[in-house]
Amino acid sequence: MSTELDTKKLLEYRETMEARLAELEQEIIDLRRAVATIDRLIISEGFRTPTAQPDKEPPAARQEPRPQEEPVPGDGETTSITSKDGTVLGKLRVEGRDLVFKPQPEYGFTVDTPPFQSFLIDRVLANMSATDQERAANGEIAEDEALSFEAKEDGGRLLEITVRNYGGERRLREINSSLRWSLDKMYDKLRQG
Repeated sequence: MSTELDTKKLLEYRETMEARLAELEQEIIDLRRAVATIDRLIISEGFRTPTAQPDKEPPAARQEPRPQEEPVPGDGETTSITSKDGTVLGKLRVEGRDLVFKPQPEYGFTVDTPPFQSFLIDRVLANMSATDQERAANGEIAEDEALSFEAKEDGGRLLEITVRNYGGERRLREINSSLRWSLDKMYDKLRQG
């Protein structure tokens, strides 16, 4: 084989690889959009436990009304965050435009127990904060009205989560629901050892 022929083949391989790389990059963009959409749906649905499939569910169970959402606390009020089995995992208090969550100390929740960081912090609170920062940059809200949050810890042990400027009732419900779901999953992991 001559070097000219080798070079031509290498150029063809390179062109094929660049085309494939462009396809994969577009696929990554599409997948990220899909994940973001799914995250928004998860948050808006409030992490309800999936119901049994209709063909496997007894007819009497299908006729039962769905439980109503728990009311969110008003200003100065505190609500318990509970697991599916009713165990109190912590308390959420509304203080003006801020929320303060304190976990029950006996469970020793840690910030590295999934899905605390990956879901509650990164996907829920950080997304809300980024949305507000963007709205502030566009002049839709004042910078000091943007959501911010802080997770206080001691040696990895979660002590408190403070969310400043949480927004309205819709966001309060989202945060309450996300907190409940995340802590319930963390509690399950603690019980499993």
